[in-house]
Amino acid sequence: MKFIDNVKKFFGFLNSEAKGAIVLRRRPGAPRPRPQPQEKPRLIVTDKPIEYILNDPETRNLISFVPVPTVAPTPNFSVQNYKGGGFPLESFEGQAAGVVVTLSHTIEFLNKYTDKPCRKWAATSILSVLPRAGSDLNAYYDRRHLKFFSFTHERTGTMHTCESADIVSHELGHAVLDFYRPDMWSAAFLEVAAFHEAFGDFVAMMKSLSHDEVSSYALSQTGGDFTKENVVSNLAEQMGKVIYSISGPNSGKNPNCLRCAINNFKYVNPGTLPEDAPDNQLAAECHSFARIFVGAFYDIFVMIYNDVKFTGVSEIKSVHQARDTILRYVMKAIQFAPLNANFFESMSRTILWADVTLNDWKYHDRIQNIFFHRNMLTPQVKMLSAPSCNNEDGIVSIQSSKCIKLGDHLIRIQSEVENPLYDVEVEIPQSQAYLYDNEKNFVDSIMVSEDESLSGAQDMISYLYKTKSVSDDPMTPFEVKEGKLVRTHFI
Repeated sequence: MKFIDNVKKFFGFLNSEAKGAIVLRRRPGAPRPRPQPQEKPRLIVTDKPIEYILNDPETRNLISFVPVPTVAPTPNFSVQNYKGGGFPLESFEGQAAGVVVTLSHTIEFLNKYTDKPCRKWAATSILSVLPRAGSDLNAYYDRRHLKFFSFTHERTGTMHTCESADIVSHELGHAVLDFYRPDMWSAAFLEVAAFHEAFGDFVAMMKSLSHDEVSSYALSQTGGDFTKENVVSNLAEQMGKVIYSISGPNSGKNPNCLRCAINNFKYVNPGTLPEDAPDNQLAAECHSFARIFVGAFYDIFVMIYNDVKFTGVSEIKSVHQARDTILRYVMKAIQFAPLNANFFESMSRTILWADVTLNDWKYHDRIQNIFFHRNMLTPQVKMLSAPSCNNEDGIVSIQSSKCIKLGDHLIRIQSEVENPLYDVEVEIPQSQAYLYDNEKNFVDSIMVSEDESLSGAQDMISYLYKTKSVSDDPMTPFEVKEGKLVRTHFI
């Protein structure tokens, strides 16, 4: 023991007196000083510029240095390990800084195109963001967090999903849509889940187009012809290439990106599709089925871009006008589209109405043709009468929603043996609307029958059962809570 005491004294001497420190010795019999509480280490946020990947790690030539955001984010979010700028791209601090830039910039950018800016989150006051949430080839939004994972494989090395602005802005898109439409969260329809994914991809594309460096690069890639694949149409390039490298050329995966907005997919009832399929085919799975609407979004952007360019406007300004126009339409439509089983058609008609009220029918017929070409609209018999419209929005909504057990209301013979989800309460919205122009003249209606609602819900419940998507496991997108089907996250 005496030896140990001497060693302690020796190292105590090295740590104080040998370093020139002033040593205060207590007088014999003097009271011991009370230990002072240690101050928590302060988070030092450097004001050096942030090295930032504008698009995706696969487009390393699109890197910029941006100033550290100085305004507190609204709505509020907290990014783990964020310490400002000046850190290498691949470091945890550098990745956190990139996430902060993407979130701050994208929120501010989207808010420019709506009369109702996103100022809070749907279910939390502060959105917690984890750039390195664990090991997985994934990222997700669960109403309280944005989580981005890392993935390592011997063929591809390590990739961090948080480094892709496409992926970060896509997940943010879920949070933004959840703010505007919390009623969509647990709605038991395949088309609603698919539109959530489509809106995420839309936000990712618009975020890319918010940077002139990315727009100019896309113009140089395509020679000004946006019908060719480019850095905007190709989403999450690095993740797509990693998946393709692991899956192999016979997997049907896209070798260039995770998803491409240039496609020829046309709407069919998702309940008639397989649960999963190769990338060159449609499936009921929400990311796969979402590509119909992602393609329509992109078609509208290209149509407006070409229309503006034809008038003699420069290519980059044509990009700006097309981007700004479709953003205004979509940001308005997501607030008012009636929530029902036929949500792709509901959203399509509401986007057309947005053109009528915001742009005096300027692109109505051409957008309508795009939707018709993709089978997203069905011909309707023109109504002879409609209720009068006395509100400023120019829409008369009929809100309807109920929670039922599908086992009591099946309209088709149950195909699965003892599907327990038919005894769980599910949320079935059946909202409808009458749409008017700025002079309060009737324009269109969005109607859905009870049979369509029940059939859509049955398709969703069947899909969830076959894909084992409902459980207590936090990685499944749904759970049963107090006897009701509730979504846990979008992945």
